[in-house]
Amino acid sequence: MSFRKEEKLKIDKSKLVNLLDWINLNQGYELFESRIVSSTYFDNDTLSMFLDSEEGVVPRKKIRIRSYSEDIHNQYNSLLEMKTSSVEGRFKTSIKNPNIEKILSKGFFDSSYGICKPRVRVTYLRSYYQIYGIRLTIDQDIKYSKINTLGRSIYMNTDSDIIIELKANRKVPIEYLLRKFPFERVRFSKYCRAINSCICTT
Repeated sequence: MSFRKEEKLKIDKSKLVNLLDWINLNQGYELFESRIVSSTYFDNDTLSMFLDSEEGVVPRKKIRIRSYSEDIHNQYNSLLEMKTSSVEGRFKTSIKNPNIEKILSKGFFDSSYGICKPRVRVTYLRSYYQIYGIRLTIDQDIKYSKINTLGRSIYMNTDSDIIIELKANRKVPIEYLLRKFPFERVRFSKYCRAINSCICTT
């Protein structure tokens, strides 16, 4: 288990070029090519994970199936992940050899939240950079889809925001991150945005 710090920064779309220039001027570099990230998020019938996230409860979890294309998740292209937030930090674990198709159709049992079923799918384009020893990602073209009882997306909403994430070892002082990355901090959960735009408004 490896805890890490995560911070989210928000910029206006029109300032993206300025951010890329800032990364270059400060000896940052691209880690690897941009790629599509696609996640189907699970929750129980009362959306307890969503409510815990909205309220900032710790410990809390997010359960998702993740792949790197907009194709339908399957056994060969996807991972089942559990992301945990606690007072010590955040960490992510992958469940070994899950039956992806069965989990999508029947749900997943979690000891804290009970039976959780697929609720929403989130896709976006992610770019990866390294700067000041910290991984920085840029997420744009974010799309949210509601999942029906057959596990399929039934409609889609698009988010106009661009989100930057900093991921650092838990030993990195918060003062270092604030000094090196002088940008506005925000709370931003793609899962919560998806629920709010696709379920809570319907």
